[in-house]
Amino acid sequence: MLRLVVRPGKERKLKNFYPNLYRDEILEAPGEAGVAEAVTEDGEVLAVGYFDPHSRVPFRAYRFDRGPLDRRFFLGRFQRALRKREGLGPNHRLVHGEADGLPGLVVDRFGGVLVLQVRTRGMEALREVWLPPLLEAVNPQGVYERSDVEARRQEGLPERVGVVFGEVPEVLEVEEDGLTFPIPLALAQKTGFYLDQRENRRLLEAMVRPGERVLDVFSYVGGFALRAARKGAYALAVDKDLEALAVLDRAALRAGLRVDIRQGEALAVLKGLEGPFHYVLLDPPTLVKRPEELPPMKRHLVDLVREGLRLLAPGGYLWLSACSYYLKVEDLLEVARRAAADRGARLRVHALTHQPQDHPWSLHVPESLYLKTLILQEDAL
Repeated sequence: MLRLVVRPGKERKLKNFYPNLYRDEILEAPGEAGVAEAVTEDGEVLAVGYFDPHSRVPFRAYRFDRGPLDRRFFLGRFQRALRKREGLGPNHRLVHGEADGLPGLVVDRFGGVLVLQVRTRGMEALREVWLPPLLEAVNPQGVYERSDVEARRQEGLPERVGVVFGEVPEVLEVEEDGLTFPIPLALAQKTGFYLDQRENRRLLEAMVRPGERVLDVFSYVGGFALRAARKGAYALAVDKDLEALAVLDRAALRAGLRVDIRQGEALAVLKGLEGPFHYVLLDPPTLVKRPEELPPMKRHLVDLVREGLRLLAPGGYLWLSACSYYLKVEDLLEVARRAAADRGARLRVHALTHQPQDHPWSLHVPESLYLKTLILQEDAL
């Protein structure tokens, strides 16, 4: 096992269970990549993880005690993840990276099929160590990989997409609360289905009443729009992804529901619409992957919210979601205030929601909280 010495004062991060060490926080580094112990100058072992000088985060801790990163270790991690998801149904996130003690690994479970992403050099290097325990713990019928995300490119890793193990259908049938989405895995975004919005979709369906009008922007496969239509509302879904809209169309046909569809860039489509809508949902993809991208993206969000408010019925609700760690709740509130000022609109905060429990939020890893949804209601006096 390799050994690296943590710069004095930085050992507190590891002692508080934060897994990442950056270059300027390492006093003495190994000359090669591999499993490494992080120690103080006095030799106290702080953590065991993977060191790679070519990674944007050179050291990522997997455990905060002395011990190997072997089959037994990873089997224990996966078994723990399974216990934490008991009772959540067949479709859920099984592994949520650092929040589950497995930095760089995401695993979504869709019944007997696992869809995984490997995002870091360390997890890629340890693939042959952790994959067999994952299969042993879950016993899936098949495993599909979608390691084609920006985080992987930032690590200098090639994309990997395809079947990893067993049998995986070309079209994944994802069922959620009685709605079934036929998703072609090779064409899908991320791991195929946005499991993290499940509770928000349920909340919307509970709020919507028959005859209301719902606008689902960045709809992907229409999880929100279909639930609104099931309640007897008029639903319009907007997305630039034609394949996703085709899935929505098939899901609606199968459920005997009607959802109108507009294909195109969200802001352009919004500007061409006429209201009113009782619900306007804005759920853009990850817009901010680095801190320096925050200011222009906030300006873009202001434009989106301004148009959403223009279309909002009196007493209507505007939902604004952000799935980026760098976009804080305070940023969403600022965006909403700026857009409301432009429109002369008065709003109240109806609710603020976060990701569901199968996407755990670790107190010690702030980055593990990423999804925020601000639900605003038009509140004219």
